[in-house]
Amino acid sequence: MQFIHKKIDYTTPAGHQGGPGVSKQVTWYVGTPYINMTLAEFRVVQQSIGANLGSTWWLGGGAAASGGNAFMFVRNGDNTDPGTALGLGELVMLKTPTNTVDDKGGAAATVITGAGTAASPTTTTAAATTNISNSTFVRPVPVNGDVDNWVFVTSAAATLPQLRRIKKNSSSTTSFYTVSLPDELRPARPNDADVFDNIPLNAEPISIIRPYEVVQCDGTSPAIGVALGTVAAGNYTIIQKCGLAPVLCDGSGTAIVVNVPAVPSTAGVAIGAAAKSLYMGGGLILPQQATSAAGVFIPCYVNFMAA
Repeated sequence: MQFIHKKIDYTTPAGHQGGPGVSKQVTWYVGTPYINMTLAEFRVVQQSIGANLGSTWWLGGGAAASGGNAFMFVRNGDNTDPGTALGLGELVMLKTPTNTVDDKGGAAATVITGAGTAASPTTTTAAATTNISNSTFVRPVPVNGDVDNWVFVTSAAATLPQLRRIKKNSSSTTSFYTVSLPDELRPARPNDADVFDNIPLNAEPISIIRPYEVVQCDGTSPAIGVALGTVAAGNYTIIQKCGLAPVLCDGSGTAIVVNVPAVPSTAGVAIGAAAKSLYMGGGLILPQQATSAAGVFIPCYVNFMAA
């Protein structure tokens, strides 16, 4: 997946008092409002600095002020009960999309046709009503909580698969997802150009894809970043994608060795590799301290930029 590389020439506040060494910095973003954001708090960030989920940037400035590190806005998308909070230094991986079934493993997610209201539209070229029960999830998707995620419909009536950005959603037992909004700047307010090519039909499969949602790495999928602090399930945060980062390591099985790439394991922990791994540009975890103990924070050079 190609993430957005959004360059921001930004120097962290740690540099104001002489750099991280003076401010006793643990991570580059300790003490900022970006670690454990609710949806409402993240919306403020979006409006104030133009950031979206997936926005990725490199810090500018010198190394003493955290220059050369890269970060990404993501959501801790764990929907289990009671939900898994992320912790400092834990590795994260991408959450599996909602492909044809809802997050509780219920009925297949299909399109629903029939009568509707303005608050709950039927399936049209602008919005698709589905049988996804957002309101009954363990951690319900709130109204407009899926905005900027994606809806995918394979419709028999359409020439091409229909992948559209979600611009509005409900939280109900039959949720709807709006992909096209009226253009207020044009006479008669026609819908914008993002309408479905064809109206999805009843019982056609539909998927909700949340590409910038992460969960605690379980060792079965590649890690894509490092958590910078405690993040409640369902909240928004930034993860470190590249640079020098504190990583939670376990060397009790195979020891963590300096400059020998570690590998992701269960519970977001990096473990020592049984043999030296070839350098992988999209998934490097390079410890800068050795240990044979469990539960140790180790500074590591990381690169999850797939480049």
